[in-house]
Amino acid sequence: MKVSCLKRRDLVPLVFLLALAFSGCGTSLVTTEITKNFVAAAVQLIKAGNTEETLRQFEAKAQQYEVERNWQKAMTAYRVAGLLAESLGNYQKTIIYLRKDLEITKKYLGRGREPRARFSLYLLARAYLTVNDHERALPLVQEALFKFIPNISNRSNRNQALTYSDLQAALGDIYRMRGDLKSALQHHEEAFKVQDTITSQALGEMRRGGRVDGLPGIQDRYLRGLTALARDKLALGEYQAATMEAENLFQNAKEFGSRAWEGEARRLLGDVAYKKDDKVAALSNYQQALSLGEKFSMPGVSLWSHVGEARVYLAQGKADQAAEHLERAMTIVEAMRSFLQLEQLRSSFFEDKAQVYSEAVLAQLKLGREEQAFHTMERSRSRAFLDLLGTRVDLSRSRELIAAEMELKRRAAELRLSEASVEEEDGEIESQPREKTEIAGKAYNEFLAKVRKESKEQASLLTVEPLSLKQVQGLLDPGQALLEYFVTSEKILLWVVGRDKVATLTLRTNRKDLIAKVNALRKQVSELTSLGEYQNAAQELYGLLIQPALPYIAGTEVIIVPHDALHYLPFQALYSPQGKYLIEEYSVSYLSSASLMQFTQEKRKAKGDLSTVLAQGGRVLALGNPDLNDPKMSLQFAGIEAKEIKNLYPQSSIYLEKEATEENAKTFSPQNDMIHFASHAELNENDPLSSAVLLAKSDKEDGRLEVREIFGMDLRATLVVLSACETGLGKLSSGDELVGLTRAFIYAGTPSVVASLWKVDDSSTAHLMASFYKNLKMMTKVEALRQAQLNLIRGNINSDLLARRGIGGVGKLGETPSSDPRAPNSVSTSHPYFWAPFILVGDGK
Repeated sequence: MKVSCLKRRDLVPLVFLLALAFSGCGTSLVTTEITKNFVAAAVQLIKAGNTEETLRQFEAKAQQYEVERNWQKAMTAYRVAGLLAESLGNYQKTIIYLRKDLEITKKYLGRGREPRARFSLYLLARAYLTVNDHERALPLVQEALFKFIPNISNRSNRNQALTYSDLQAALGDIYRMRGDLKSALQHHEEAFKVQDTITSQALGEMRRGGRVDGLPGIQDRYLRGLTALARDKLALGEYQAATMEAENLFQNAKEFGSRAWEGEARRLLGDVAYKKDDKVAALSNYQQALSLGEKFSMPGVSLWSHVGEARVYLAQGKADQAAEHLERAMTIVEAMRSFLQLEQLRSSFFEDKAQVYSEAVLAQLKLGREEQAFHTMERSRSRAFLDLLGTRVDLSRSRELIAAEMELKRRAAELRLSEASVEEEDGEIESQPREKTEIAGKAYNEFLAKVRKESKEQASLLTVEPLSLKQVQGLLDPGQALLEYFVTSEKILLWVVGRDKVATLTLRTNRKDLIAKVNALRKQVSELTSLGEYQNAAQELYGLLIQPALPYIAGTEVIIVPHDALHYLPFQALYSPQGKYLIEEYSVSYLSSASLMQFTQEKRKAKGDLSTVLAQGGRVLALGNPDLNDPKMSLQFAGIEAKEIKNLYPQSSIYLEKEATEENAKTFSPQNDMIHFASHAELNENDPLSSAVLLAKSDKEDGRLEVREIFGMDLRATLVVLSACETGLGKLSSGDELVGLTRAFIYAGTPSVVASLWKVDDSSTAHLMASFYKNLKMMTKVEALRQAQLNLIRGNINSDLLARRGIGGVGKLGETPSSDPRAPNSVSTSHPYFWAPFILVGDGK
């Protein structure tokens, strides 16, 4: 079965995309010999497994043709480069090159420019949707649809009509993502009107003995259109209409011989019945859907049928049966190898898999299975991170594993090519791709077995392998308490884990209220409101998130494992009823999951405690205030910050401004005990793996040290410090971008990362860092950071250091501080805005 362009946007085979890119989903956009040669050459190189080298060649060619003002070739080369980058998971480059494709098409390609520009808009919109950026995708699709009225009745215009329906369907999907269900339904109905007409025409031609090119694709669009209508109407509470659409989907799927869509129809009928509180009908439909899903190897249908059955059983008070179905659902999720991304019916794959784990945790707790619920929660974190990584990071380090990984990717690419090129005959599901799927799956399992022997940590980034609760307890010191939060739509759960005891708590708030309170606190911080106002908001969150845990905390060190909206909450700045910040009573460090602790401890033990490292001299690689060709990006005090480190650690290497390059970072980082980036770090929530430390460019590097590149570094450093992360306080994200950045440095070799939850472009950062590095000579990392923060809270400013900077006070964001600390643009460093963003992720020793 062929796929429509948008619905499988990040799983569509590259070769299929290349074909679409120069046909406009069938429209004749570019037919020159050079275009054909470009695509043919790209396909041959990809088949040979040289995708990355092919991308480099097309990047160079695109730039060459642009300089030569050969716009046709430049547009073609940029488009191919964009699609190649997408196949490699480099969405940053995908968007850059497809923007160039659109720019050149609009400006320089006069004849036939409108249909060309339309498809360029479509490709760019699809790229934005791949990284869940519907805000940027929306205007592109709207522009592509502007004054686009295809002639549906004319068979010769069929491909343009299909492009029109794809754009309307994309617009419906975007509005659905935005929560505007009425607009979503309106555009899905417009798309389906075209799909219905074209399908009727095609079937009529076939009955008359004619040949219909692309019939499977036409039928697939039609069934997808019915699915979209059923989902929209279900979400709007129009249950009778949703039932009709789902039944229509079932009948047509049966007529077309598409068993996959029959299963999807049954599942939708189950969802409608469940919403109508008809549990008998819901269970019957889910069971039929599950039977189809298992018989015809459709994991998406099987997954959500298990979840549906579990929901029915929970509603009937049968938690045991619900937990059993949810366990099977999680097994399916974890068998959906993000590395291979193979699935016959992918529409269900994009639904919220995290919800499966949430429901399983709640069901297990209802049955009193606290240890199992903890393990499921850790499985959820692990799976989410695997989905984030996908195939977009090369993790292997040994030659044998690198070769095995490359061969596995080649097999996966070959399979995707087969999926794209093999059409169904007589509605039967293809056997060849399924056989290849089984072969690829076996190869993947063999690869995992090799990986486990070489590196347990690497295996943890390829498959779900979390620690048990008892294993986590065994890693904790007697004075440590681990606070692991889990946010579900209904409630917030908290595990307080000590070496000898565990408490599982349900906090008195839900996700919606929690987000409102976290946003309110962040607003207090960003607007630098009075301490009194801030402390009121911080005290409320302290009461919700910390107070219930206090009876179970025995020591003075707290390890926070946040989740969802809590990733950007500065726990250390929560305020107790006794008038103290959490940091004043406990040292606070962070982990993205409890299971990560095994690797951070191993790395710290392998490198030795920091005190031992520093006794031998302590070499710091500091890169400060890199030249980013933008005066607004200059960090006024970063140079002084780096020089202060040099004063404390004379063996350090300092690179400033034009010398603070990505190339130097990569070249010298393996040789140093600590690495300090006094530079911007751009965190991208839409595409976390394109998050980057921003450094100066050089001939060899673009200046963006991206997360996917950091995973490939080999660090001996016991600490990495990022002193100016470029994250806004106004928008609350799920935290994947911060987790990705810190996790990358930990995988690269360091046990500990100091990062900031927002940027403080002020002298206070330089002061805090100077105190922190001084403290490191006498204290553990977590205590060194704590004492540096306490200095700012208490106003213990190093007056000599500030005098050298010619500063009398600390200025508000973006303002030059006055020499008089009492001036209106001068704020006390005791405000959490200045000290609270800095967190230590990983091992605190």
